[in-house]
Amino acid sequence: GGGANLTSLPAANLTGTLPAISGANLTNVSAGKVLQIVQRYDSSFTRNSNSSATFADTAHYVEITPTAANSKILVNISGACNNNGNNNIIYMDIYRSINGGSYTSISPNGSSVPTAGFTLNKADVRIEIPMNIMYLDSPSYSLGNAIIYKLYIRNGGSGSVEVPSSPGGEPVICIAQEIAA
Repeated sequence: GGGANLTSLPAANLTGTLPAISGANLTNVSAGKVLQIVQRYDSSFTRNSNSSATFADTAHYVEITPTAANSKILVNISGACNNNGNNNIIYMDIYRSINGGSYTSISPNGSSVPTAGFTLNKADVRIEIPMNIMYLDSPSYSLGNAIIYKLYIRNGGSGSVEVPSSPGGEPVICIAQEIAA
């Protein structure tokens, strides 16, 4: 017989290998599987300072080489920042370099001032606060290309701004996750 009506079979009596099943006809299954996660932080806790109104790079970055075509990259950079004085404004942005190319902003706000970047911290007094930037990027790359995401900062005031807010023990954590298309 066909065995279609068999029930309550003891698992110990079931042996053998199941045939390979193709997922070609599956429906309602979404993409978005995490293919890899890369984390980096500067173990010397380099404190970067900028007194310019122009974005400058920092020592804080993460590098990822996608393993599949058309993947998205979820970038997360967190740490603490310091506006370092009255009326200073710290602006932060993530710049991307693909396969050793030039760095360009990935901010949806663009790179022109005054609204450029992802985040800002303004206070009437000196303040040291946590910061976090998370962004799902859709880069154009070829397989084998390394992609670097680097934190950039600038000052919107008259003094200097810093990341991290304290040297020697406060890491800026940079994480990149490859997400399947």
